[in-house]
Amino acid sequence: MSANGEAQPPGDTASLPCLACRGAGQVNSGLGGTPHQVRCPWCQGTGHRIPGIDAQEHPSEAGAPPPSEAGADPLSEGTSS
Repeated sequence: MSANGEAQPPGDTASLPCLACRGAGQVNSGLGGTPHQVRCPWCQGTGHRIPGIDAQEHPSEAGAPPPSEAGADPLSEGTSS
């Protein structure tokens, strides 16, 4: 149901607020050790849901590691099996 009480069609997700940022368009990031706000990667700063978006495909911060490096296990580096 919308704010004015009207029922929304089930497929109309673009008009719904983004759940990750609660419609603010910004989220908190701890990348680099200091908490700061960045553009929400799930709604790209619009504050509204974008159906089918992959938030990890386009990181909000420059210098963020690509998904292949982000999942690397730092404890396994330098050890041999």
